[in-house]
Amino acid sequence: MSVNLRFVHPSIRLQPPDMMGAPGFEIEEPTPVPEVPFPFEQLPWNIQASIFQLWLHKEGQLVHPLSRLDLYAELTALPAEEDLDGCSGLPRGFYWGKPRYNVTDDRRDPNDVLRILLVSKRFYFIGVHCFYGLNTFAFSSLGEFDRFCNGITDARVARLQHIELTWHGNQYLSMSPAIDEDGIPTNNVPLSRRTGGLYAFQSCYRLRTLVLHINETGRSYIRRKGEAASIKKFMAGKTAGQPNQRMTRALRNVKGIDCIYQLRGLSWFRPYDMHQAVGDSDRAYTGERVDIKDWSFAEDVSNVVTMAKVPSRQRASELENLPSLFPIKHGDDSDNDSDDDSDDEDDGDEWVPTQDDWNIVHAYYIDDDGRGSYDHLRHLGHHQDMDLPSHISTTDSDDSDSTDGSDSDSGGPSEGGDRRIAHRRPGPRP
Repeated sequence: MSVNLRFVHPSIRLQPPDMMGAPGFEIEEPTPVPEVPFPFEQLPWNIQASIFQLWLHKEGQLVHPLSRLDLYAELTALPAEEDLDGCSGLPRGFYWGKPRYNVTDDRRDPNDVLRILLVSKRFYFIGVHCFYGLNTFAFSSLGEFDRFCNGITDARVARLQHIELTWHGNQYLSMSPAIDEDGIPTNNVPLSRRTGGLYAFQSCYRLRTLVLHINETGRSYIRRKGEAASIKKFMAGKTAGQPNQRMTRALRNVKGIDCIYQLRGLSWFRPYDMHQAVGDSDRAYTGERVDIKDWSFAEDVSNVVTMAKVPSRQRASELENLPSLFPIKHGDDSDNDSDDDSDDEDDGDEWVPTQDDWNIVHAYYIDDDGRGSYDHLRHLGHHQDMDLPSHISTTDSDDSDSTDGSDSDSGGPSEGGDRRIAHRRPGPRP
């Protein structure tokens, strides 16, 4: 977590707290509980899926998982060390909405955002797939990505589909070498806590799209800053016009980038130059997404991460084979009791998803080349206040004649055809 207020995701800007004490979002009034419960589970499965989307899918918006201090407000209390239980103790929450936000006023309590998951095991099962599968999660630092993945556990990480990551962290942060029971180091090389969180990408079995915001052209990030100015000028002239220019960052040498190269099965990968969005001062901030200059790097990574997974990992990434959200007993559907509370451990292994439950979940994970991600909708000109079509297919309806209802977010085929390589700049290749 940087103390530089500009080093956050380019889509948001930190601001002081509201002096009036009003939150930056509208507080929802409690919904009266009807005397007779509505027969929700008697609705057709595609209608149920759409209702879950209305609850949990922030379509056309980025969901920012926050875990950082408010640099504008003094921290008045910290949890006791014995209460941390391996957590950082930092204020945490979700944020989506207007570009400017305050960490104290505008973050939403995860327990409020996801309270619908507590209704029953069935709601938990469907809701987790909806929330983590459809939303695009935007992280403002490597540390926030690490803390988020550690907090939600591997079972939920495995269901993430769309991620935007701001490549920023403390390059000197490391932890002591591992030691055995006798206190003897098992490895003399300190482990990097800056890039250690990136290994969570290997648990993202369902990841389809990845946007990387990385500083490529900032003065403090260019390669070999210690070289003589005359050498820099000489090499800048010799490499002018090339994608991998002297006066830019050597992206292939960035610490931890190998964790990205190891990914497979993505629909696309898009890197943007963070410096072009945040600039060198607050006055230079634009928030624009500008392609990196080194299109050869973008093409190189794209060619690798869009390769097919090896058969064993492809089977492991099937929805039915993902790490279990809770113990599921594979047996007859007659054991299914969706009215049980999701926290009831006495019969936690008795609940079995029905075929309609799986139909709903599969509707959230249609292979649509990443058309449901925030960045793709942005390319199509959709904004957060527009009425975007639903992901849910209606091909099972009697009056449906659509052949690609699951791809309706794009309004038809992708404008650019195969978007696998989306970053090459105009002009002939060298």
